[in-house]
Amino acid sequence: MREAAGFGRLFLFPEASKHLFVRRARRRLSNLRLTVSHYFNLWRHAPPGRRFDVVRKVRSAVRRSPAPLRYLDIGEFKSFEQFEIKYRQLAEELGVPGKIPAPGEVDFLHAMVDLDEVRYPGGIGSRDYFFLTALVGILAPRRVIEIGTLTGFSTAIIAAAIHRQHGSFFGAGLPSGRTGIAVDTIDSHTHCSIDTTRPIGFEIPELIPDLVSTVRVHTGHDSNFVREIATRGEFGLGFIDADHRHPWPLLDVLRLAPYLQSGAWIVLHDIQLGTYGKAELDAGKGIEGGTPYGAEWLFDRWPFRKIRSFHIGAIELPARHDSLVPFALDLMEEPFELTSKAAKRIRRALYQSFGDLL
Repeated sequence: MREAAGFGRLFLFPEASKHLFVRRARRRLSNLRLTVSHYFNLWRHAPPGRRFDVVRKVRSAVRRSPAPLRYLDIGEFKSFEQFEIKYRQLAEELGVPGKIPAPGEVDFLHAMVDLDEVRYPGGIGSRDYFFLTALVGILAPRRVIEIGTLTGFSTAIIAAAIHRQHGSFFGAGLPSGRTGIAVDTIDSHTHCSIDTTRPIGFEIPELIPDLVSTVRVHTGHDSNFVREIATRGEFGLGFIDADHRHPWPLLDVLRLAPYLQSGAWIVLHDIQLGTYGKAELDAGKGIEGGTPYGAEWLFDRWPFRKIRSFHIGAIELPARHDSLVPFALDLMEEPFELTSKAAKRIRRALYQSFGDLL
């Protein structure tokens, strides 16, 4: 289907699907059967005292038919004019018809675009943070969890968008130490890989000096650390832009899901990284740092509601978290983009994450 100027493409799966990759993935998911290996790993890695319960619930989840998929390809945010047009379209899709950008939103984005020539490399580009800003503004979560901080540019984008929606009135009712915190961001490193002399998140005070107190940066941890800083159902939105090697993005989603509100969205960055890298290599161009498929496979195979904007997208969590387990088991059949020892560790972590979803 040809995309009209300023508007995206809406698909309802499976009835009107022409997206063959998704159709095949959903068909395979419907045909998923638990193997002896599945049962062994479910039993082995289930929490003590819950082994029979975990196996029984996973078996029930696998037998359940996946719900119809709603998928919107909204296209790229290529200009400020498109930002306002697509903002309204996203608002309509997300059930908030008529919502428009908050006062100061476009001015803030202009200021960020003015920094594009002097920004550190590696962060999200303007077309991606336009989408991120619009999504945060429309959904208006009071608390966001981010995995993968790097310089903190995207963290600042999120915190600023939350502030424009709620001012200082967010985080009320949370335990001591979390009141007034809009964004918790977690990174496995302590210093930036693009400049090892700078700490993780160093751009946050430079970009939003008045909102630094609304952000908590947690370094030296992976996504499993979320259980140390939040209670179940605490966050209204997630953003994952960390290790893109399969199945790290999948594990990040499974670990965050219990700590997100029912029906919450998770934003994924670099959802075409693998395809982009292959095209560059086919053209004889060198790729620094690799272009793994983890985020791309996760988004493309996602059997629930989702929205794409070229290199960035958002996936909606199903109402029943146990529905994530069959999806995870199917995606885990793809070759891991990790060494043998790391692959064994992350496979164990994936099975261990199922217990919190059941």
